[in-house]
Amino acid sequence: MKSIIRSISEKMTLEDKIVFFRFKVGLVYGVLVFISSLFIIPEKLTPFAWSTSILAYYVTVIYIAVKYRPLTRFQLYLRGLATFYATWVLTVIVLFELVKALGVL
Repeated sequence: MKSIIRSISEKMTLEDKIVFFRFKVGLVYGVLVFISSLFIIPEKLTPFAWSTSILAYYVTVIYIAVKYRPLTRFQLYLRGLATFYATWVLTVIVLFELVKALGVL
């Protein structure tokens, strides 16, 4: 299994690696926001989640700058931006709908 993942990772371009990393971070962030929403009122969580997402995104900028050494500022700052935000927002929405469909909440 590790060899399959490693071979796929070796075939990825720099931009693919950046987008995939931001996808993974967006997925984790979305799960964390969903879990937080179980304990915090949505009206209070929303501004906190959006402002914290900016910090999380800039952490990805620093990580990508160190690990991947992008060639352009576009790759560093903008590549994967929509992927990050769309992933975390859609993760929260899907988890809410899934929990609601299962009748848990």
